[in-house]
Amino acid sequence: MPDCPTCGKSLTTRRGVRQHHTKVHGKSLPNRTCEGCGTEFYDPKARLSYCDDCDPNAGENNGNWTGAKERTECERCGDAFEYYPSDKKGVYCPDCVREADEFLGDHYADVHDIERVDRKCEHCGTEFSVLPCDLRQGSGRFCSRDCVSEALYNGRRTPNAYTGDWYQVRQQALDRDDHRCQHCGKERADIGREPDVHHITPIREFDDPQDAHSLDNVVALCRSCHRRAEFGEIPASEFRSG
Repeated sequence: MPDCPTCGKSLTTRRGVRQHHTKVHGKSLPNRTCEGCGTEFYDPKARLSYCDDCDPNAGENNGNWTGAKERTECERCGDAFEYYPSDKKGVYCPDCVREADEFLGDHYADVHDIERVDRKCEHCGTEFSVLPCDLRQGSGRFCSRDCVSEALYNGRRTPNAYTGDWYQVRQQALDRDDHRCQHCGKERADIGREPDVHHITPIREFDDPQDAHSLDNVVALCRSCHRRAEFGEIPASEFRSG
């Protein structure tokens, strides 16, 4: 029978020895052997194949290790800067990246002198202008992200709106609707991703956002149809289910 290496107590199994040592002596015994150097070490989940020194994804072997930065010169301004080779190619320094608008050129709308359309923010009333293509795509209702958020939650900042039963209801809706848009009929393969799940009665209409997450209040839509539904261009009566 295996004995405890600290107090010599005999136990029936090696696992029992490890449990005894952790509980009685306050230190975990090794439960893994490194495939790189053969050193024994402890892994809480007993899954690792390498110790920290040999792990091919840790320490110096990790491209984002603190000491793995390389130094080069910016191709735009010539200043020297450091970068992680696994993160980017080291072409432009951080300052030049922040000034990207300056050297990426003018916006195509300005180059082609496309006339913008004046709008009024549906939330705060501020006047602003948008491109005609934005309107065709269903954008241009709000002047800022803050107004979008305020309008969506009726002024209630609700970071937990998409918790609770949301993910379960979302999956049930996708399964019920065969993972296809319930307006245009596009399937998941056509969309290239799962369809969105749209709230027929918006979350902002509920005192408790969690009440909006019911199966009879959601429907699967592709991104394009979802956008149109959000802007009232597709009435709920046109959904194939929901």
